[in-house]
Amino acid sequence: MNSHVWESAEEAESKILAPLWLSYYDLPSDMRRCFSYCAVFPKDFTFERDTLVKLWMAQGFLRETHNKEMEVIGRQCFEALAARSFFQDFQKEAGDGSIYACKMHDMVHDLAQNLTKNECSSVDIDGPTELKIDSFSINARHSMVVFRNYNSFPATIHSLKKLRSLIVDGDPSSMNAALPNLIANLSCLRTLKLSGCGIEEVPSNIGKLIHLRHVDFSWNENIKELPEEMCELYNMLTLDVSFCNKLERLPDNIGRLAKLRHLSIHDWRDLSFVKMRGVKGLTSLRELDDFHVSGSDKESNIGDLRNLNHLQGSLMISWLGDVKDPDEVKKAELNSKKHLAHLGLNFQSRTDREKIHDDEVLEALEPPPNIYSLRIGYYQGVILLRVFPGWINKLRAVELRDWRKIENLPPLGKLPSLEALHVIGMECVGRVGREFLGLGDDSDISIGEMTSSSSNTIIAFPKLKSLSFWDMEEWEEWEGGEGGNEDKTNISISTIIMPSLRSLEIWDCPKLKALPDYVLQSTTLEQLKIRGSPILGEQYLKEGGKGWPNASRATANLKQSNYSSAI
Repeated sequence: MNSHVWESAEEAESKILAPLWLSYYDLPSDMRRCFSYCAVFPKDFTFERDTLVKLWMAQGFLRETHNKEMEVIGRQCFEALAARSFFQDFQKEAGDGSIYACKMHDMVHDLAQNLTKNECSSVDIDGPTELKIDSFSINARHSMVVFRNYNSFPATIHSLKKLRSLIVDGDPSSMNAALPNLIANLSCLRTLKLSGCGIEEVPSNIGKLIHLRHVDFSWNENIKELPEEMCELYNMLTLDVSFCNKLERLPDNIGRLAKLRHLSIHDWRDLSFVKMRGVKGLTSLRELDDFHVSGSDKESNIGDLRNLNHLQGSLMISWLGDVKDPDEVKKAELNSKKHLAHLGLNFQSRTDREKIHDDEVLEALEPPPNIYSLRIGYYQGVILLRVFPGWINKLRAVELRDWRKIENLPPLGKLPSLEALHVIGMECVGRVGREFLGLGDDSDISIGEMTSSSSNTIIAFPKLKSLSFWDMEEWEEWEGGEGGNEDKTNISISTIIMPSLRSLEIWDCPKLKALPDYVLQSTTLEQLKIRGSPILGEQYLKEGGKGWPNASRATANLKQSNYSSAI
C-alpha cells in the first residue's frame, strides 16, 4: 500500500498493470491525449462530463468533422473511456441514463500520471506553500492547485511560462493581488479556470492571453463587470460566469468573439439581470443557458436570438414581461433552433409600466421543432393548449412555477406524451379538478381526440410517470375525474386517469384535505412523498396506511412534527 508502483515504469508496464497498458495502447491517438489529460486532476476527483469535454476542446484534442461537432466527438470519447473502465463510480441522468459525472480509480490515475511525466500535475496546498510548489517541473503544461486553507497564492507558479492549463480549486487569500502578474507571465494559457476563488476584479491585461480558449470565473460573487479587453480573445470557445450574482453586464463588444460556443451566465438563486448587448453576433454559440430580455434597443432584445441557430440543449429566456412588441418575439425565430430540447420562459418583469398581456407574447412564440421539455414561470395570462399546436404531441416534461394570479390549472391531461409534471408556487389555486385532467366542458381538444382507438375510453395523462405539487398554500380540494362522459353522438365514454403514474410528491400544501380516488386506488404508484401537509399526514396516521396506495408492499417512513408530516 505504501509503495509507488510507478517507480519502475518498465516493471509496471510488463508485470503489474499490463491489462491497463494494453487498454491504453488500444486507444486511438486522440483518445489517448484526452485520457492522459485527466492526470491534471487529483485522485478521487469527480469529473463532470461536459466540463471535461470543454477542457479537451480548449487544448485542441477534439477535431471537428464536416458532419460531427467537437462536443459530440468529446462525449463519444468520454463514453468510450467509460466503457473501457478508465472511469468508474458513475452518476447518471434519471431520464436517459447517460453518465454526467464519474471518478477514476487510483491505479488508473497513476497510469495517466506516468504517461504525462512532469507535464500534468495537481498540487494540494495545506501547509508550507512553497515547499510543495517547488516540486513543479519548469516544463509543466497543465496544473491544478487545490487550496485546503486560506493560503497565499504561490509565486512559483508565475515561473511556469509554458503552462497551458491553470485550474485553481479553493479560495487563496491573495488571489486578487496575484492575478494581474499571473496573467502577465503565463502567456501560453489556453485554459484559465478560477471558479469560486474570491476574485473581485478581472484585470484588463487578460486581453493579452491570445491563446485563451476556456475561461471559468463562475461562483466569484463580487465580480461586477468584465473588461472590454476580453473581447480581443478571438479564440475563446467557453466563457462561464454563472453564479456571479453581482455581475451587471457583459462587455459591449462580446459579439466580436465569433468562435465562442459556450456562454453560461445562469444563477438559479436569484433573478439578477445581466445586460447582454451584442449577443446577436455570437453565431457559433452552442450553449446559452440564460438570455435576459431588456426591452431596450441599446441592450438585449429577444430578436437578438434570431441568428443563433446552433443553440443546443437548454435555453431560459428571462424577463419576457419586459417585451414591448409581440412582433419582436417573432424575430427570435425559435422555430429555427432545431437542436434545442429544453426551453424555459420567465415572464417576470423588472418594471412597473403597463405591459403587453403575457398571452400575446406566448402566442407570438414559434416553438423549436424538437422541444420536449418546457418550463413557464411567473405567467399572468390564461394558457390554452391551442397556443401550442406544434408542441402538444412532443412535450414529455412540463414545469409551471409561480403563476401568481392563476386560479385554475390548464388542461394538461391532454398532453399525450407527458411523462413528468411539476407544479410549483401557484398561490391562488384552491381547487384542482376535471379541467386539469382535460375533461372540462370548455375543452380545446375534442373528446374524440383523447379517446382510445380500441374502445370508447378517455385516457387523461396517459404516460405521466412523475407528478409533484410544491408550495401550494391555498390548495384545499383535489377532485377526481369520476363518472362517464357523453360525446355528441350520445355514446357513453369511460375515463382512465394516470395509468402509468409511478411517483407523486406533495410538499408544503398545508390546506389540502384529501387525495383523489384515482391516486388512492392506483396500482402503479411506487413512491409517495408528502411533507408540510399536516391534514394528509394525520389521515395517514389515523388510518395506519390502510387504503393508501401500495400500503401492503411499500415501506412508509413517517416523520412527525408540530407543523408537518412526511410519508
